[in-house]
Amino acid sequence: MPIIPLGIGSYKRSDGLVPEVTLRNLYLEKDQSGISPDNTLRIQRPGLAKLGDLKSIIRGVHYRTSTGERLTVAGSTLYTNEVSKGGIPGSDPVAIASTPFATVIVGGSLAYRYTDTIAPLTLPDDAPVFAAVQDVDQLNGYAILLQSTGRFYWLVPGETAIDALNFATAESLPDKAVAVRRLGDEFWIFGQENVEVWQPTGDQDAPFQRASGRNFERGCLYRDAVRRFDNTLVWVGDDYQVYRASSVPQVISDSGIAERIRKAVAPCSAWTFGVDGHSFYVLTIPGQGRFAYDAATQAWSEFTWPVGYGYQVNGDTVAASDVDGRLWRVDPIATTDDGVVFERAVSCTVPIQGKPPRNDSVSIGVGASADTLVRLRWKDGQDDYPAYYDEIDVRAPFDVGILWRLGRPDQPVRTFELSCVTDVRVRFSGMMAEEAWA
Repeated sequence: MPIIPLGIGSYKRSDGLVPEVTLRNLYLEKDQSGISPDNTLRIQRPGLAKLGDLKSIIRGVHYRTSTGERLTVAGSTLYTNEVSKGGIPGSDPVAIASTPFATVIVGGSLAYRYTDTIAPLTLPDDAPVFAAVQDVDQLNGYAILLQSTGRFYWLVPGETAIDALNFATAESLPDKAVAVRRLGDEFWIFGQENVEVWQPTGDQDAPFQRASGRNFERGCLYRDAVRRFDNTLVWVGDDYQVYRASSVPQVISDSGIAERIRKAVAPCSAWTFGVDGHSFYVLTIPGQGRFAYDAATQAWSEFTWPVGYGYQVNGDTVAASDVDGRLWRVDPIATTDDGVVFERAVSCTVPIQGKPPRNDSVSIGVGASADTLVRLRWKDGQDDYPAYYDEIDVRAPFDVGILWRLGRPDQPVRTFELSCVTDVRVRFSGMMAEEAWA
């Protein structure tokens, strides 16, 4: 039975001069049911249900655990559950961290302290005035503010101002500091050329020290792509690859993702969420798209949604736009993005060598929440896809769709693209040639 190898990841390698592989708005799962000839299910990603619209471009969203509130910076305004609380100047993405005592927001190279009102959080007079406040995170109730020089200050739990002596410096390399992130009971400082790990000491006068032997010769490109994910940290390295923290940083991207990052037209950013045993690191690559890495399958998919920020609390996921002011709830059973149907597509390429065989039929395994249509188109060699699709009726909840008379392929390849653009949940689970019967 000749299996046509449907795509198992989103892959585009323009510099490799090979056909693109599409896996769009679908993610992979190992088939436990026996229904798939290639043992893989391609399941539709969750949809979006609208929560609100703040009418200005969102710069960041955060969940404040101590009060159970959603904090959103949109335009130059901070909102708590969509109620305006005051101004956060600037237009750049913000970094937000909360301790049990206060929330610290970094935007426009300045820091702000928020409890019920917003107040500037100024660094001591001897802080390098030329160095921007780059990032913020928290550990053990301390708010840690990182400057671009590598110097970081800490705000002691319960205090409202930073003591002039409460600072240290990441010093393993004289590179620019990019980000600070907590992981467990330590925090990592990401520079342009290396990464340092710092740990608590229990000493109130010197609460943090650098962890001996825990610096890595791998830099970081983007503050807002560094995220806690799957019990570790993930970031975009200075070589355009995506890394997962381990005893030695592990590459989780492929060459196609690295090429896309290299071609980004603006800084990349990321957020994370999970659904049904799948944890996703969703990377926005401006000019290229949004791509989700699944920790369960180690595969990348393209997600064509307008989401740039988000968080997950108690199983509920809130997502925010980075192009306007909309907020959504990520809904695992939604079939649309706030009423807009999105395309789900997967492609595959079959090499044609020697005498081309006949292609009388294809059989496609499909699951759907209601009777629907799926679409198939194909191209040979270096041709473009035709402007039209062949449509195939499929029955819910699962069916085998059949298409006849595809014609003899031409060398060197035949590429198929299978998709659905109707308002149903859909699953694709395999494709076979010359196995149809009437």
